[in-house]
Amino acid sequence: MNSALLLVNSHSLLVNSHHLLVNSAFTREFCTFTREFTRFTREFTRFTREFCTFTRKFCTFTREFGHYIQLVHLFA
Repeated sequence: MNSALLLVNSHSLLVNSHHLLVNSAFTREFCTFTREFTRFTREFTRFTREFCTFTRKFCTFTREFGHYIQLVHLFA
């Protein structure tokens, strides 16, 4: 009886240790994914900021160019 319980307990320990290994591997993969997603988000934020800066500069250029055209028509 004791050896049967010991066998069942050792099997449970083996199964539990396997689950711990699987869970730690999953956790490691999830951490890697989270790190990559954070890096992607940071890059996307930087790109968005640069695009907004470009758009602002383009709008300023367009406005200034419009003023220039108005002056040309005024003195033409």
